[in-house]
Amino acid sequence: QVLECLDLSECGRRMLQIMSRHLQSECRERRRLALRGLVVLSDDAVIAEYMCSLSPRLVELLRDADVEVVEMTLSVLTHILQDKEILVSSTTAPKLAEALVPLFKNDNSRVQLLSIHLFRKVMELVVKKGKKSLKAIVRQSLFSLLIYCHDE
Repeated sequence: QVLECLDLSECGRRMLQIMSRHLQSECRERRRLALRGLVVLSDDAVIAEYMCSLSPRLVELLRDADVEVVEMTLSVLTHILQDKEILVSSTTAPKLAEALVPLFKNDNSRVQLLSIHLFRKVMELVVKKGKKSLKAIVRQSLFSLLIYCHDE
């Protein structure tokens, strides 16, 4: 609630630094609080652009056992990629795609939908030289997506 009242143009970068530190914390609650803050901050397009540097850590958090952490991470990554000017690097795209595929089968339907939506977004925004490395991952994911769509 406090973050919504702040002028992000003045303190957004500093808040982002603080939260990125807490993302790496061993304390689960600190990671959750940092992610909640990032969800709010990622609504601001300028701040979301700065969050690209957090992508490697966010990709790691997609493997977390805590469904709430995964859901918030998916939301943050989705907000980051809302800007069509932001391209997904050829090194980040395969790692992100690989982390998303297992989430298609997650017990939480919101996590499933967010991961499928984000996967599609990654396919759209990956830079050209990264497309080759994604082909195998896309082929593997098609079966999971087909099963998901059939179940629906």
